[in-house]
Amino acid sequence: MSICKTPNKGNTKRLKSRPCFGGLQLLLIISIHFLFFIMVSVSSFVRSFGCVAFSGSRHLGSSASVSCRAFLPVLGGFSGSVSVGCASGVDSLVRSAFPSASVFSVSSFLVGGRVSRASFAKRSAALVQSCAASGGLLVAFPLGACPAAVRVSSTFGGSGSGTWGSVALAVGLGCSVLVVVPSGAFPAPPALASCFRFVGVAPCGGALWLSVPAPVQLSLF
Repeated sequence: MSICKTPNKGNTKRLKSRPCFGGLQLLLIISIHFLFFIMVSVSSFVRSFGCVAFSGSRHLGSSASVSCRAFLPVLGGFSGSVSVGCASGVDSLVRSAFPSASVFSVSSFLVGGRVSRASFAKRSAALVQSCAASGGLLVAFPLGACPAAVRVSSTFGGSGSGTWGSVALAVGLGCSVLVVVPSGAFPAPPALASCFRFVGVAPCGGALWLSVPAPVQLSLF
């Protein structure tokens, strides 16, 4: 902390020392208060849902997992139901934070008597459908940009990305979705990106994007 010296009244020769904050210290204080405000606001919003489901990268050391680890304290003491998958990475972090969470295991969605690629899609779809049916919130931590082929739909289609497929399905089913990305831009095709709006900075320093529910219009013919 720097020392600012100002002359006393009536005697310019004697100097009085007083503490003052430099620019960096002031910026740090403002940042801490701003982060606290964000965490309280995010916590209040998430807690307004009775059910919260999670989806994210399977890589524990990824930026998505780092974001998830920083985000989870926001839900400390959450009394609603939590749903999550059986994978490593984001899923494992959520399971550790919420030991009583409902775990959607891929082994429950065998195809031809075995676990296949389709089993993972079925598992992700079941997780999102359960969340949507409960009027819950899906919180997603994707790793990388959304594949160009992913579309908002009432059926699952991730084009190789389970997290983005879950996001698109949730929007298609009218489920609220909160996506946490490491940078400000929303890395998805325009059709999907148009269903989201930027709502603030995440506790991890990334960006929070919230869906504007837009269920797919089903054809009658």
